[in-house]
This record gives sequence, structure tokens and C-alpha cells, in this order.
Amino acid sequence: MNFTQLYISLIAVLSLTSCISSNSINLKDTSTPEESEISTLEKYKMIEFASIVHIDSQQRIATIRSDKPLLKGYYLTNSRINGIESSVLKLYDTSYESVFIADILEGLPKISDSISLVSDERVAELDLNYTEATID
Repeated sequence: MNFTQLYISLIAVLSLTSCISSNSINLKDTSTPEESEISTLEKYKMIEFASIVHIDSQQRIATIRSDKPLLKGYYLTNSRINGIESSVLKLYDTSYESVFIADILEGLPKISDSISLVSDERVAELDLNYTEATID
């Protein structure tokens, strides 16, 4: 019986010490940190009801469906699951009612990725890297 009381008191002391210890296990927050990192400006630039519906990875072309007209220029695609940027697209004047075609410049978008505008600073950077082809 003496050993039983010793074991019980030892377990009680260890469990109390582990609860008070500074090296206790912290539970990880399950919320997505990417959502908190996206600024309100970027959320404002996201285009509602616009998403990728088809991708041709060989010709590097993406087809976008949007309820609102999209202007010629650069767009980012963001994963709907975690909000991480997946690619950069360049949209041209070609459109068929609510369907738009864009070149995939960087990355590889996925079907149903959301579309957002590129910031002015990033547009200047992309214009330096991707110039328009001219015909002589």
C-alpha cells in the first residue's frame, strides 16, 4: 500500500507540475493566417463573380468567366481555399459576352481560382518583364 500511495502522489505532483510548466504545449490556431495577411486594399480589388473555367497548360491560356466586363491588363489568380496567389494573367481585348481569354504569364492557375486586379506597382514591374510583340 505504501507504494500505491507513493505512485499516486508522484503522478499528482507530475501532472500539476506539467500544467504549470512554461514549456507546455500550445495548440495551434486553426484559422487561416493568409486571410489575415491580405490587406483590405487587396480584398477591394478582388473581382466578384469572376473565376477561371478552363486552362490550356500547353498554350498557356486561361479562360475566365465573369458577370462584369473585365478590362485589358494584368490579373492575379488566388486559390479560393487559402487565398494564396497562384498565377499572373494578362487579359487582352478578346471576349465573348461573359467569357474572357488571358495568357498565363507566371505560375499555373487552377479551375475555379478567383481573379483580382494587380496593384499599380506590380503593373510597372510586369510591364518591364513582359513587353508586347510588335510587327514590323
